[in-house]
Amino acid sequence: MQRRGIGLTAVYNLAHDPACQDDDIVELRCIHEEIDKAVVDAYGWHDLLDEAGQTSPADATHEMVLLDHGFHETDQGTRYTIGLLARTEIIDRLRQLNHQVYADEVYLGLHKKPKKYPDMPPPSEDARRKRAEQKWSVNVDFDDGGVFQPEDTIF
Repeated sequence: MQRRGIGLTAVYNLAHDPACQDDDIVELRCIHEEIDKAVVDAYGWHDLLDEAGQTSPADATHEMVLLDHGFHETDQGTRYTIGLLARTEIIDRLRQLNHQVYADEVYLGLHKKPKKYPDMPPPSEDARRKRAEQKWSVNVDFDDGGVFQPEDTIF
C-alpha cells in the first residue's frame, strides 16, 4: 500500500483482478489462502484440505469438497476466494455447529426462555458430561467468619 501510494480498497481491488499478477498482490492472495486453510484446520475440517480425497468428513452429513481458491464470480463481482461449493459447505457446517451449540446451551440451562425447534439436535456428549458434573458438584461455603478457626492450623 505504502509503496503504491494507494489505500486498502485499491489494494483489494487489485487482489481481485485476475489481470494483476504483481508479486506483492500474488503474495497477498497466498496469505489469504493460508489464513483460510488455518481456519478450516482449526475447525477440524481436514477433509476440505485433502487434495487427494483420502480424508473423510468427520460428520457423515458433510460433503467432501476442496477449497478451490481462485477467481470466482460472487454477488460482489469477481473475487479471489474459495469456490462456491466450498463456501456453501462451510456455511452449512457453521450453521450446523451453531445449532449444536444452541442445543447444548439449552440442555445446560443457559437460556432463560429457550425456543425448542423440532429439528433441534440432541445434546452433545460433552454437554451431557458437563450437566452430570453440575449435578454432582456442590458448592458449599464453610466460612464461619473465623468463629471456629482452630489455632496453629494452616487452613
